[in-house]
Order: sequence, then structure tokens, then C-alpha cells
Amino acid sequence: MGAGESSETIPRSLETVQERTQWIRDREIADTALRDFLRNHDKEHPNGDRDLEEHVAKVLNEVEFDDFRKQFRFGGKQSLNFFVLTGISDEFDDIPANIISEFPRAEEVQDQKGEPFLVDTEEFDNRLYVILGRYVSMKTVDPSTGKPQRDLKPDECVAVINKDTDLVHVRTAEVPLARRICRKIASSVGMDYNNEDVFYKPSFDQAFVDEFSDQIEKYVNLNVVVNEGDGRTASSVRYTSKKDESGDYMNLLEDNQVQQELNEEDGEISKGYVKLNDGDFALYLNRPQSKIWFRSYEREGRLNEIEELIDDVLRESGGYPQQKLQGFENIPE
Repeated sequence: MGAGESSETIPRSLETVQERTQWIRDREIADTALRDFLRNHDKEHPNGDRDLEEHVAKVLNEVEFDDFRKQFRFGGKQSLNFFVLTGISDEFDDIPANIISEFPRAEEVQDQKGEPFLVDTEEFDNRLYVILGRYVSMKTVDPSTGKPQRDLKPDECVAVINKDTDLVHVRTAEVPLARRICRKIASSVGMDYNNEDVFYKPSFDQAFVDEFSDQIEKYVNLNVVVNEGDGRTASSVRYTSKKDESGDYMNLLEDNQVQQELNEEDGEISKGYVKLNDGDFALYLNRPQSKIWFRSYEREGRLNEIEELIDDVLRESGGYPQQKLQGFENIPE
């Protein structure tokens, strides 16, 4: 038993351990993420072939498991689609009650593919999580015949609204779905989402990239777009890094061909998989869609760190137009 723990704080009920274990398994949390959480909370790792998920379920007390739920309830290999809803942070407290009328419930759309429905809202760490589901077509097997079939199964996505900024993000791979969800959130509090000063995607332009570059250690792969001129369509070239003698991926910004495209051909990086200066953090940056994507399983705290970083970079790079920026007055042009 770890320091500061008492027998009353550790789950003794077999039913409680089983429920916790199933909750962890349902989310397919990566082993590395589970071990990191144990290490950060001064918990021993399981010995030998002991079940890691069950071990986590057993050793965390109620307060620790509540924190565990918050960190992994909406974490994972997420895509974050960014939007600006000017003034949404001022409406933060009213959204949970008002959002109910904007989305149907699950039973109302259970035979409709792709239609988002409201599951719940949850607030913690100055963020509001609008939890949404939708039915997607999935291949299953008919248990009576053994033949393949396609059924509509619920899938989850979440919109995250920050109490301190008007930058909102939706965790889903589908940009049109993310935009649709943000429009409904705006509508719920009477915002005119057709007004481009009110609702828009932030610009991940060259100024954004220049400011963001201070956070980047290396590009592992990237796409360079070169304008051919004379009205011809721009061309896109993809580059993938090679490993050096030590087995580490080299920085593509140091590649001669990439440098030629960027400096001599006036090319721009449109997409890229980058490793940040924080050595354990890597993400895929999609500039045209104002979107980032994680290949590895990330906990909630890490996703929030990136949201805050994107917000800071947009402010420093002018990504929020002056007339749209909330919370800042008397900013010189």
C-alpha cells in the first residue's frame, strides 16, 4: 500500500474492481498511458503477467480514480478541429441548459446514420464538454446465421468549450461534422453563426507557422505546396524523414531539397508530422483545415496543453483578427 493510503480508500468490492476494469478496457487505453499514470501517482507497476487494467482498477483510491476518469474519458488518438465562436466564453454558464434544444436524443435518431445526438454535458477544469453521439455503419456478424451484416452502432465525439477563451475544438476526424456541431452550439446561445466576425476557423497561416516553429524540434514528414505561377494549379510534394546513424529521425527542415522548395520555389508547408521540444509530444498539423491529430494515445491534460499552446500561438501571430478578439482592449494596430 502506497504512502498516505488507507485500507478504506482502496476498492475492496470485487464488483467495483470489475466495473473499473471494464471501463478501462472499453476505452482501449494504451499500456504506456496507463503506466505513465501509475508512475505520476507513485503507484507500483504490476509484476510479471498480471493484468495491467485490473491492476490500475485495484490500486487507485476513489479520488485517484476520479482523476483517472477525467484524464481518459475523452482522451485517445484524437483529432482536434479548431473554430472561433466570438463571445462563447461569456455564455459558458448558459450552454448546458440551452444546448438541449439543439440536438435530438439517441432514441430519436437511432435509425439515422451520422445524425449527432446529445449524450450529456460535463464540466471540469474550466472546460465544458458537450458529449455527442451518432450512429455509424459498422460490419458485424449475425449471431443466428454467422453471416456478415452492417448495423448502426453508436460512436462518440465531444466539443470542448473553454471558459477563458473563444477558441473551441471538436474531437472528431470529420471536419464537416465538427463545423455542424459548432454551429448548433452557437445557435443555442443566440449567436449568428453566419456572421464571419462571429464564427470562423482560425487561420493557421505562415505567421502562425513561424510562431509555432519555436515549439518544434523537428518535422518527421511534411507536405510542401508550391505555386507554379501563370495561373497553374499549385503542386504538393510529400517528404518523409530518414533515420540517422543513431536511429533517430532527421529533421526535414535540414533537408536540401526541402530547403530549396521553401526558399527558392516559395513553397509553404501545408501539413506535417512534428515532434515538439517536449520530447514525448508529437502531432500532425493540418494547416488548411486548422486541425491537429495525434497518432499516440494522449490523456486529457496533454490535449489541454496543446489547446492552450494553439491559443497562445494564434494570439501572438495575429490569428485572431482585431475586431474579433475577445478579452483584449486598446490593442494597437
